[in-house]
Amino acid sequence: MKDFLRLLFIAVLSFMIVGLAVAYTRDSDVLARLTSAVDTAALPQLGLSVAEPESAEQESATEIWIPRPRADQWIGLAGFPDSTEIRFALPAGVNFTAGALRLAFDVQLGMQGDGRMTINVDGVRRGEVVLDPGQSRHEVEIALEQNDLLSDVVVVTFEGRGTTSTGQICPADAANSGAAVTLSDDSGLALLTDDPVDTRAVRIATMSDPAWLALGAETGTQALAIWARQDFARKGMEVRFAANDTVPDIVMAQGTQPALALDAEGHVAIAGEAGIEGVLAARMPAAIRPVPDAWPVTVDKLSAETLLKNFRGSRRWTIPYALADLPGGLMPRRFALELKTSTLAPGNDWVVRVSLNGNLLETGRFNGQGDTISLDVTLPSGIQTLSNTILVELIDTTPNDSICRVGPDAQAQLLPTSRLTPQGVQPTGGWPQMVRALAAEPAIGLGVTTPLTRGEARTAAAMLGRFLPAGSDAVFGTERDTATASIEITTADGLRSALRLAGEFGAGAHTIWLAVPDGDRDPILIAIADPRAAALIERLDDNAAVILIDL
Repeated sequence: MKDFLRLLFIAVLSFMIVGLAVAYTRDSDVLARLTSAVDTAALPQLGLSVAEPESAEQESATEIWIPRPRADQWIGLAGFPDSTEIRFALPAGVNFTAGALRLAFDVQLGMQGDGRMTINVDGVRRGEVVLDPGQSRHEVEIALEQNDLLSDVVVVTFEGRGTTSTGQICPADAANSGAAVTLSDDSGLALLTDDPVDTRAVRIATMSDPAWLALGAETGTQALAIWARQDFARKGMEVRFAANDTVPDIVMAQGTQPALALDAEGHVAIAGEAGIEGVLAARMPAAIRPVPDAWPVTVDKLSAETLLKNFRGSRRWTIPYALADLPGGLMPRRFALELKTSTLAPGNDWVVRVSLNGNLLETGRFNGQGDTISLDVTLPSGIQTLSNTILVELIDTTPNDSICRVGPDAQAQLLPTSRLTPQGVQPTGGWPQMVRALAAEPAIGLGVTTPLTRGEARTAAAMLGRFLPAGSDAVFGTERDTATASIEITTADGLRSALRLAGEFGAGAHTIWLAVPDGDRDPILIAIADPRAAALIERLDDNAAVILIDL
């Protein structure tokens, strides 16, 4: 019993001593002295997810948000090494006091890999991100310097290096393909300005993205809005039709109003091509997609990347083009490919593959000791559509003899002189012939015959943007009577009603064509006089948007 009481006394005494020690530690400066021993200022300050309190000056400023470009495309790094570039166009006519890149990356890296991503702004390294194995997300904020804000564009490049093979100096897979870094859609550029919000430049810069465009209820206004939406889209700016309860950013000007102005409600009012060009010049001057105006058409006018790239294994370039955006609506029949490459070790070759719309066209093998590759590729008319994509793949055939004999990174550049040419026989039917015919018209009358809903108008704008030649002079209202070609937008129900009232078409009916949507494919194009047209019209939903083309 005495032994038990002695043990109990010792336990209680020990508990009291530990409690007093803990209390003393909490009241002492031990933790403070321990924390101060670590210089936190010397650590990398990339992840700025916790924002600093705004100053009084910043609280009064207006923030302009510019989302990441090419929102409809994947942007990121695939494997190691890899690099990519994005460009943020700065709005014109606005004085910026500060700005910051807010970037978010979704990373997938093999469990036995590691890597590092470098972020450059206007060619200067501004940050590093360590990539850990597994899935992770990194949010980075990089403050812009005043020199960055003086240009009309901020160029951001990402470069990734690492391994997917447990950090080996010489991994078994020289391509290190087990890595993917995706730039998130919520990335963008935040800019601050003290300029008054009621100025035209600030109003255009602070429009929502996508911007809201008023469709209107009258057919005349709807025709203008549909044409404006497709014109904005093909020049790189997305707009959407505003719902009834949504305040629009852009409205169509009426009468003799200026091409670009602010109306009494603060809306951006535009009139004609000049108004659209004014909005684009103010909102995204460095990102406007150039419209080719002469043959040959070089790839730098088709949104293709033409910068020098480092890679291992292989490298791809995509070159998109639309028939309606090419001069005269002509179909390209040949593609002249020109590449600049680094030299390979003696005995090794380059392999080049060129495909069009998923169809392999040409494969060539070239001596790795040369520094240029030229390949002339025929583009068959039968596999071309209104929207097309050329894929170029360059493959380094250097063998990986062992895990400790991995060669250096290869380099290659798609030269801007690579080009499309129209030499060859042009198709004599279907959409290719229709696009050429419309491109030859000095003016095209555009109208809406029955009021459309937002959904119907969106479908009509999408169809119109696929086949209406770029730079076409569209006329509206009473001016349509002077045009030798006309485009009428209606619904399937409206078309059926019109046909019942008109009865059978006369001798000129063969010149009227019907275009109806067909999912992601080219719209169906059929002559009204074609016996198959009646059955097609009857199968359409009443609210299906349709377009009539009268040549």
